[in-house]
Amino acid sequence: MVTSDGSQDKLFFDALKLKKLTLENVRHIDEILVTLGEYGEVHLVIQHGELRYINKVESFKARKNETTK
Repeated sequence: MVTSDGSQDKLFFDALKLKKLTLENVRHIDEILVTLGEYGEVHLVIQHGELRYINKVESFKARKNETTK
């Protein structure tokens, strides 16, 4: 059953039994992943046992006509 207040999302998220990430954290990480280009990384930084920073690193090819061998 889908409800407009998001209670189904919360039930699903609670069923995951995550210990460190909140629903807000997961949504934020997902938003960052969507913005990554062709090459990129997302680093999660933990301080004092909790998520403190989310670092986004994007890489670009140095040569545009590089071929794979």
